[in-house]
Amino acid sequence: MTIYFSSNKIPALHEFSLHQRQAILTLAQAKLSAPEKFILNIIKLMLLLPPFLFIANLQGFALAASVAVVLIAYFVLLRPIMLYFAQKHLDKAIAQYKKSEH
Repeated sequence: MTIYFSSNKIPALHEFSLHQRQAILTLAQAKLSAPEKFILNIIKLMLLLPPFLFIANLQGFALAASVAVVLIAYFVLLRPIMLYFAQKHLDKAIAQYKKSEH
């Protein structure tokens, strides 16, 4: 499976608007199995723990700058991982979305 950094790069979602893609991805993420959700949460924890420990020792402007950098990095790294996990559930989510749309 290919890793995508944005939902508009996923071929199955090309025909949908941004709002529709977000709704479909929400449906796909809801279809994740318990082990997939567990793995995703462990990955999130592994991404957040080291920067948190580093930031806990900072003060002043260095703290604010570090928090901003960590938040940006978190979203840049986590989005492709979440899209990767949701990809295998996209067909079902698209069908469910189209069914609920009518």
